[in-house]
Amino acid sequence: MERENEKQTVITLNDESFKHYLIERYRNNPDYSKRTTWNGGSHDLISGETLIQLYNRAKEDLRKKGGTLIGYELVNNILLSHDGVHSNWPMNWMWVIQFGHD
Repeated sequence: MERENEKQTVITLNDESFKHYLIERYRNNPDYSKRTTWNGGSHDLISGETLIQLYNRAKEDLRKKGGTLIGYELVNNILLSHDGVHSNWPMNWMWVIQFGHD
């Protein structure tokens, strides 16, 4: 019962900030550091494929701790939500991260 009243941390990020978050979060991960030159944190030189892999990793990490990761885009004045990135890295999405409890 106590957990029902606890507040969870939620942050929103624009596309550039979310890329930066992914890089900072996973730059020291051996799975990605072998394949990617991080160039001092610059996300301009990271492939869309690598960004999608980092996104999937972040989504899974959050899910394991009870959190969520959702992308939003505005299309013809309609706000659409997305719970996955499948083929190309999306441009101009906003990202909402809800952190779970440890």
